[in-house]
Amino acid sequence: ADRASMVGLLLATIDCLGGDEATQQQYDRMTAHELFLRFKISERLVNDFLKPTLLVGLFKPPEELSALVVMELLYYYALAHQDSFDVRWIKNGTVSDSLIAPMADYLMKKENGGLQVKGGCRVKQISIDKDQRDGKMYARKIEYLDTRSGETEAMEDIDGVVLALGCQGMQSVVSGSPDLARLPVFSQAASLKGIDVISVRLWFDRRVETRSPANVFSRFESLRGAGGTFFMLDQFQAGNTGLWGDDIKNDDMGSVVACDFYNAGGLMSLSEEDIAKILTDELLPSSVSKFADAKLVDSWVGKYGGVVSWFSP
Repeated sequence: ADRASMVGLLLATIDCLGGDEATQQQYDRMTAHELFLRFKISERLVNDFLKPTLLVGLFKPPEELSALVVMELLYYYALAHQDSFDVRWIKNGTVSDSLIAPMADYLMKKENGGLQVKGGCRVKQISIDKDQRDGKMYARKIEYLDTRSGETEAMEDIDGVVLALGCQGMQSVVSGSPDLARLPVFSQAASLKGIDVISVRLWFDRRVETRSPANVFSRFESLRGAGGTFFMLDQFQAGNTGLWGDDIKNDDMGSVVACDFYNAGGLMSLSEEDIAKILTDELLPSSVSKFADAKLVDSWVGKYGGVVSWFSP
């Protein structure tokens, strides 16, 4: 009966994603919780499958998400790409030294355009003007802070600006740029709220085998409303001694686990030690019993407030 109630959601998905813009706007104004009630999705299916999926897929529970975005997510994962896995880990090194740095080096070569990469710089203000000939707005100047020297510098005669920013970055740039703030599209973008995220890395004294290297925490009271995942990095990056450091012998290398919490407002006030303890004493042993025999050697916790996009109605 629970699975049969999913048929209503499939019908809603067809109506929404196959409809015109006006139909999609109607679903966008509705919460996913309202959608589930309207199409009589069973409470058990919501609590056991849909809610945990949304907490780690869109980082919020159904009552705080747009029905339109939720159906797009479910269509992508449940219908269009059941056999696809969207998380990929590089075999060695970090994203910074294996992907970003080589790309920057390539773009900075003269034969590839001679791009200048201003590392360690933060945009403070973007100034714009209106072209008197066609009335179009264009970027005139960018002022930025060089965090290494502490000096504020400027770039003029620029061709264009691409803003690839999160919620906090957009708020910072628009609040410091009166020209941008006067335009409703930027002031509205700067008003968007983000989602709190906590990232944890755990090093253990022994290898712990799991059925899958990628896993989801679900229905644990200690999550305090958050969604959670954990990834076995020693399985994703087998043979990568860099997970432990160059001074550690191979025989001493246990499992390395990356854990992430989304919608983590209820956990943000906890100390780093308490967050690690919740994982080692409750969540991980409850998910994989062999973690109860493993001892924590080291841990790292990063807290990031309001950094992930919130797809609210």
